[in-house]
Amino acid sequence: MTVELKKRGGVWTLWLARPGKHNAFHGEMLGEIEAAITAAERESSCRVLVLAGQGKSFCAGADLGWMAAQAKEGAQANLASAERMGGIFHRLSQCAKPTIARVHGAAMGGGVGLASACDFVVATERAFFALSEVRLGLVPGVISPFVVRRVGPAKARALFMLGDRVPGAEALTLGLADRCVAHDSELLELDAAVAKLTAKLLRGGPHALQACKALVDGVQYQDPGAVLAFTARAISERRASDEARAGMAAFLNKKPAPWIPTADESGGAA
Repeated sequence: MTVELKKRGGVWTLWLARPGKHNAFHGEMLGEIEAAITAAERESSCRVLVLAGQGKSFCAGADLGWMAAQAKEGAQANLASAERMGGIFHRLSQCAKPTIARVHGAAMGGGVGLASACDFVVATERAFFALSEVRLGLVPGVISPFVVRRVGPAKARALFMLGDRVPGAEALTLGLADRCVAHDSELLELDAAVAKLTAKLLRGGPHALQACKALVDGVQYQDPGAVLAFTARAISERRASDEARAGMAAFLNKKPAPWIPTADESGGAA
């Protein structure tokens, strides 16, 4: 196995587990990542999915040996491999559960893509992000939509064309990260920041959180003339749902919403 899935309360942590290769991914790892996403979506006990890396790095991107082998497979097989890779980034981006990237070290190439496909990115000040494909004669192809979504087209062009390393604090300014914390030897600050964020997410209705993700994508990509109908349908369907009725009733009765876990049921990054 090249990944490890650990479960703690409502928080599942998907650990990339090739530390000797700086968690560089290949076909096998991508398949295991996809299987873990599917499992998280199917299990109601999973409320938040955290993506993390074992060892010194978060993820060094695609394994170059694997990439070179794919290029030799012929045009159709090479294209199919790239489409499958892109599809898994899309699956992560569209995951029905909130996702958090826990970035403690190097995030390079596809590693930046994995982080960018998550809903939230929490990094340490010693972490760095690099899209250095151009220096290998490559481009950040299938990960580009997620990076552009995070930083915008102008900043993405600079990141893609220069290939510079971006430290955690600068990543926060650019939008590659949402939180940047101090780096300590045990990564206690990082885990505390992830736990704080997961605790906030666990206060949201599970289906409402999923609907929020779909709402943003719909507003962004819908034809302007269709946005009103799309957004009106989104709120009308939500407020008529059992989840929303229970949440509003709990608020009016000054009680916690039924989906908010107790102290024993909640969990941080495992």
